[in-house]
Amino acid sequence: MVKIFSANVVDLTLVDLPGITKNPTKDQPEDIERQILEMCHQYCSPKTAIIMAVSPANQDLANSDALKLARRVDPFGERTIGVLTKIDIMDKGTNCLDVI
Repeated sequence: MVKIFSANVVDLTLVDLPGITKNPTKDQPEDIERQILEMCHQYCSPKTAIIMAVSPANQDLANSDALKLARRVDPFGERTIGVLTKIDIMDKGTNCLDVI
């Protein structure tokens, strides 16, 4: 948990949403993907929400589920911040700056 106190900032709530699961495993419901997408949509839709769309750098950003969801609720990217992870496992000879 992170607590920051200041008289000069607005209240901020951080919600860490789950990654989108495509195939249910073990005891997950069959419609787990739909449930997660609906929950993410609920939290990302308000105009006051700031979206951090986290995507692995070693995958094609054109296929990023996080960016697809963000574009659906924030088509102009006015409140979306893109975050690249897994830079350390990118293929040899690739450059993270090319992805950006």
